Amino acid sequence: MRKDNNNRLRITFRFIIGFGVVISLVIGLGILRFHAARLAYYLESVNQSIQKYSDEEVVLRQELSALVAPIRIYSFCKESLGMQKVVKAETLPIRMRNENLAASKNSEPSRLKGWRYGLAWLLGQ
Repeated sequence: MRKDNNNRLRITFRFIIGFGVVISLVIGLGILRFHAARLAYYLESVNQSIQKYSDEEVVLRQELSALVAPIRIYSFCKESLGMQKVVKAETLPIRMRNENLAASKNSEPSRLKGWRYGLAWLLGQ
C-alpha cells in the first residue's frame, strides 16, 4: 500500500510538473505572438511614413523643377513684378587710379622676397 501511494504521488507530481510546463509554454508563445504583432504594427506605421514622405518628395521635386525653369522665372518676373526685358544694355566706364585701393598682404615686390618666391607654388605655399 505504501508503494502504491508513492507511485500515485509520483504520477500526480509528474502530471502537475508537466501541466505547469505546458501552461508556461502556452503563455510564452502568447507573449511572443503579441510581441510579433506589435512589431508588425510598428513596421506598418514606418512603411506608411516612408510612403508619405516619398510622395511629398516627388511633389516638392516637381515644384522645384517648375520654379527653376527659365520660362517660369521670366513669366513670374514679367507678370508679378512688372519687369520688362532690357532692349539695350548700357555700360559705364570707370577709371581706376594707379594706387592700390586696399593694402594687400603680399604688397612687397617679388624681388625683395628672394629666389624662392617664384617657386613657392611647387611647395604649396
